[in-house]
Amino acid sequence: MSNPIIRYLVSSPHGDIPADENKWDLPLEGDTLKTSYRMYFHSIRGFLSQDEFKPFISLISQKLGKEDRLKEIHEIIIRTEKHGLLYHPASVESILTNGKVKFGLNVAISDIGRHWLKEEYSILQKLHTKFHLPYLPKVYFFGELNAMSFLLEDWFEGYHEFHISKDNEGKQQMKLWDFDHGYKHLSQEQSFEIYKKASKILTLYYDLEDFSQIFPWHHAAGDFVVKIEDEKNPPLPPFSKGGMGGFSGKPVDVRLTTARRYEPFMGFIEKNTLNPILALCYYLLDLTIRMRLDKLDGIGEVVWADNTCVKATLTGFFEALKLKVDLKNYFNQAEDFLSLLQSFSQKELKNIFNPLIDHYRGTEDFPVIISHRDEHTGELYATLQNLPL
Repeated sequence: MSNPIIRYLVSSPHGDIPADENKWDLPLEGDTLKTSYRMYFHSIRGFLSQDEFKPFISLISQKLGKEDRLKEIHEIIIRTEKHGLLYHPASVESILTNGKVKFGLNVAISDIGRHWLKEEYSILQKLHTKFHLPYLPKVYFFGELNAMSFLLEDWFEGYHEFHISKDNEGKQQMKLWDFDHGYKHLSQEQSFEIYKKASKILTLYYDLEDFSQIFPWHHAAGDFVVKIEDEKNPPLPPFSKGGMGGFSGKPVDVRLTTARRYEPFMGFIEKNTLNPILALCYYLLDLTIRMRLDKLDGIGEVVWADNTCVKATLTGFFEALKLKVDLKNYFNQAEDFLSLLQSFSQKELKNIFNPLIDHYRGTEDFPVIISHRDEHTGELYATLQNLPL
């Protein structure tokens, strides 16, 4: 029985680029071990083709709801998507007689990357079992080959990274990394929705009883992705100066691509030693800081999101809080927690922020947080006083 054709591509803002075999001996970007593209692609192929592709075919059958055989897979497209500090993610697209199926494949090469990928596999399984929420990728199987680790999981089709950028006048604006149609600037309303929904997702996964949360995450790492474009929301023509398109509509859907840890933040491990309400205060205030951090265009200097992010974060947080079935163990309703926050003076908020900010000491984010601390506290205080629920 013949194996399917396998094609190798490199994802880019200008569309897919065929992997040039003349360059396969070049090292992967960001890999300190200098693993070649040849070893990377061939190892992925080896991982997928184990036991004559049987585990992979079984997964395809599961996704399609019908039994498939190897001969029905005409082509497998392995596409390297990006290169990060820990992982070198790829997508795996199978073209079948009737349809196609696409998966995400996280690839870890370094020792620390392999450690975290194995942890992530376990955590994602745990979170899906505990919460039954759709915002994280489902994971299917984990494996190791050629001193690499692989995690096959859901691919969020049509979702893309976003990062703070600057427009032609130097004003801060969010940019969507749409590799299907090119980079696009987003409106302030769309940016608000992204921050709101990212905040809501994280809070839905927050455990009110033992303070566990998904952490670490960072916008600069592309941990959140967003889907905006659809048939009812086509891209606008390119801007006359910048050459980038925009969007006319507002539909926004956000997903979280990773969960490296799930545990209490700041060492709040002994749940009986800290009031859950105070822990929730710490969680929210830290969320308002972390949500504002990014790197310019994803790779430049650390940047601080504008004040719109504060109201968006608070709105998403309270939307999630209202959905928590165990909320009544702590408050009659979410409005009670808002009233508590509104009772804090601006000075009291600043005092609560201090231990949170100190946690960032030694990171690239720390100087940026310090430089915006007073302004952020003031904006948070003002927004809380006028926040509608």
